[in-house]
Amino acid sequence: MYSSYLKILQNKIQPLTSLISESIGVDVTVVDSSLRRISGTGAFYSRINHTCPSDSIFQQVLETKQPRFNRDTKDNEICRHCSNYSTCVEMQNISFPILVNTSCIGVASLACFTEKQNENLQSQEQKAIALLNYMVGFITNEVNSIEHHNKIIETTAEIHEIINSIDKGIIIIDEDDVILHLNSAAVSLLDFRISHESIIGHPLGSLVHGITLTIAEDIETSGCWDTRRRKYRVIYKMNRLCIDDRAHHRIITFETVEEIVNKAIRYKEREKIVFDSIVGTSEVIQQAIKIARKAANGDSTILLHGESGTGKELFAQSIHNESYRRNKPFVMVNCAGIPESLIESEFFGYERGAFTGADPNGRTGKFEAADGGTIFLDEVGEIPLHLQGKLLRVIQERAVYRIGSNERKEVNIRIIAASNRNLKEMVDQKNFREDLFYRLHVIPIVLPPLRERGEDIITLSEYIVHRLAYKMNKDTKRLSPEVQNLFRDYRWPGNIRELENVIEYAINFCDADEIQLAHLPDCLFKDNGKVVEDSPLERVRADAECRIIEEYLSLYGNSTEAKRKIARKLNISLTTLYRRLNALR
Repeated sequence: MYSSYLKILQNKIQPLTSLISESIGVDVTVVDSSLRRISGTGAFYSRINHTCPSDSIFQQVLETKQPRFNRDTKDNEICRHCSNYSTCVEMQNISFPILVNTSCIGVASLACFTEKQNENLQSQEQKAIALLNYMVGFITNEVNSIEHHNKIIETTAEIHEIINSIDKGIIIIDEDDVILHLNSAAVSLLDFRISHESIIGHPLGSLVHGITLTIAEDIETSGCWDTRRRKYRVIYKMNRLCIDDRAHHRIITFETVEEIVNKAIRYKEREKIVFDSIVGTSEVIQQAIKIARKAANGDSTILLHGESGTGKELFAQSIHNESYRRNKPFVMVNCAGIPESLIESEFFGYERGAFTGADPNGRTGKFEAADGGTIFLDEVGEIPLHLQGKLLRVIQERAVYRIGSNERKEVNIRIIAASNRNLKEMVDQKNFREDLFYRLHVIPIVLPPLRERGEDIITLSEYIVHRLAYKMNKDTKRLSPEVQNLFRDYRWPGNIRELENVIEYAINFCDADEIQLAHLPDCLFKDNGKVVEDSPLERVRADAECRIIEEYLSLYGNSTEAKRKIARKLNISLTTLYRRLNALR
């Protein structure tokens, strides 16, 4: 818990790091217990907020809680096992543990990259060690100070649990809306630049504007909070409790949308999809996650229902990655993408020489490949009726027979199936076996369409904007209020997949910091292929276009060359621009 405070103290640690570096002429850095670099000078500066290798000398200091004097990095057992050994240019370093209550919460280190720095360290080693000790003591005292204030009301088990919450901000206020306590996550999420002493005892409204304190208990609410430094879109809820017999207090639990987005991006970068990487706080998606998380603990067959693009594969991978099978194979089969003539061989495999054109070595089927793990049968409703009986047999017996073989091969698998079709209707229409349906329909989980997920639409949009902008090597952008309103009102027949396409289109054609209606594809303004001329959305878009064109005219003028430039800026033809100018008149 203590190491999270180092991030909060980053603005204090970095100046001290620079001061020590300038004083003795070597580079200085601090990392926390998760090996995230908190501060640094010289070669370390560009790596602030990046994670160091898990096999570096820092890990050794964290584990042993002992200082390390590394006089020669090229002749050191620890360094030889570091994944950066072949590219590292450090010549020597001194690393000290940062200890708080016997816990090692980070490492402070001096490093030399040049002969001049080597000479500086050798001639001033005692001074360098003293300064390093001072830094460690300073950080320890600051962490202890924060911890002292975080223990103000640890008088009940419920509050204790909340205070120790890792990734949500907590603010506790009394009946007069005066702040009694806030945790380190709240300070970090809201980027407060004042001490706890300046926060506690003050009315919440004097520090945070836009917060509604009359919301119903335990109901998640979205809002825009203003701390005067900046504005935040926040998802929060409030609960009332009594610490003693005399005073009633309220606990506000919150997350900024920015942090929700960043968390999802971090999970995506780890390439390990789990439930926490699913973006969304709406009741419908959280209910689906709750069911899926419980189901992940067992082996029962799961059937995911949902329209195309609602995230069935994401749920299937999350179930697998949070089950005891997580270290075994996850095999995905797109039943709609396999030619009917190949489905049986893909599912069950075949022996050598089983048929003309077969691989001479035979082939392992998908069920065998998933042995010990999970097989995900996407679009299971597309499996031909005459092969459904064989699939049923595998589910019942947990065994397969390769084509061309009578040998029974047992498979230890978890089966997750998914479909965007109504399988019950298909059963009634005799297009899907009833016995197979009930074998698959053990734990049904319904994934809601995007249009039913409320404010998740904007949260998802912001996450996708960040991810695609990074992927496309473009600056991140924000959504204008008009775009947000349109996104909330649009039906999203293609769900999240369609949302991703729309945002990718907009990023390609938006050169500004804000995505406007004019940057969106025309499909969002059409209904069944026909433009809705008199719809509110169309009027909003037309008004936005007019405003943008008028601003460009005032900036560049009304000449033909100016209009060519405006057309290029708007990524439209000159003819289209003239047509829209005529509409303005």
